[in-house]
Amino acid sequence: RRWGWDCPAVDLDLLFLEYDKGNPIAIVEYKHERASPQYASHPTYQAMIRLGTLAGIPVFCARYKSDFTEWKVTPLNPVAGDWLMERVTMTERQWVTFLYKLRGYVPPECLFE
Repeated sequence: RRWGWDCPAVDLDLLFLEYDKGNPIAIVEYKHERASPQYASHPTYQAMIRLGTLAGIPVFCARYKSDFTEWKVTPLNPVAGDWLMERVTMTERQWVTFLYKLRGYVPPECLFE
């Protein structure tokens, strides 16, 4: 009650707006693999999902391993469902390639050398 009203707890690790040339392309909440489980029904996620849906951009949750070798990516709104039908486990290379694809690009091969 620090500000004089009840504030719900927010458990965001890193909320990131992915963009290209000033145009928003996705909202991604990055969570470490050891973070407590989150549910799309939580008010924090509902606000994030509504924001992305109103903007017409996909919303994802991406849980990553400490060494960044594995990413579990969950689509959270209908627009994200156009990109991924269900939660998918990706390698780091697949995740980076996916982010490029969201922007309409193919990543340069030298990126992975």
